[in-house]
Amino acid sequence: MNTTKQVTRQIGKMVKVCALSVTLMSTFFMPTASAADGDFVESSPYKTPKIYGHTYSFYSGILRGDSSKLTIRAYSKVLADTTVPTGSMGQQAVLHDSTGRLVTASDMKYNDESLKGFYVYSPYLYDSTGKYYARSIAEFYNGSGYNTYNGNKSPIMTLNLNTMSLSEDKDIEEIILKEEYDVNNNGETYGSLLSEYTIGEAPDLISAVGTNGEEGYVRAEDLTPEVSSIEEALEQEIENGEVRTIPLYDVDGETVIGEFELETEFEYITDTE
Repeated sequence: MNTTKQVTRQIGKMVKVCALSVTLMSTFFMPTASAADGDFVESSPYKTPKIYGHTYSFYSGILRGDSSKLTIRAYSKVLADTTVPTGSMGQQAVLHDSTGRLVTASDMKYNDESLKGFYVYSPYLYDSTGKYYARSIAEFYNGSGYNTYNGNKSPIMTLNLNTMSLSEDKDIEEIILKEEYDVNNNGETYGSLLSEYTIGEAPDLISAVGTNGEEGYVRAEDLTPEVSSIEEALEQEIENGEVRTIPLYDVDGETVIGEFELETEFEYITDTE
């Protein structure tokens, strides 16, 4: 029997494979918010249909560190149409490089009190040069489980030693439009989480860069554990600044070659902005 998540992903796959190549430039690379001094960039909002009586908008962004233009982190922001009950919404912020690999990520954070919205931040990536983009994963309670959505990705931020700029990247477009994952000898899919936009579900093994620079894969269920109730979501409650470590695997999904750290900071929005 399909779960709500599986049904949502199957429907998304059928729609996205047909439409994504047409809407790619207008949706994922459309004009976005940015600070005049380059402190942050933010995607256009992903707006949900009504879910258990509420609608939501959520965003993906990159925030520059105060001390260096080469220090950045991803953030996710979700806003409900009104104050919603505890456990109604969850979000996860992830930062990717231009090859689609996961370089930093937060845990999935659920609201543990009634809120209008909140921010979630991934850990900082220090002394970073190259091209990066952020994306968000959001979950919303539907009365019997959670609907999962992938947010619009942020603009690609190109970081050089003395400059920071925004750009588009053909390699990223190719990753987005990939229609199937590669499969290892154990029958498990592997690849970039970005391809989920088209394929409709995450690979079993998600390409990532470990804490010591190792290139490998993290398991999807380790990165974002699945929950089916508000009680389960709140059992995973994390403290502000908490760090959780998960294994980094070789492509076989068995050989552990390192670690990947999930560090989560969050900030609640309690007013009506």
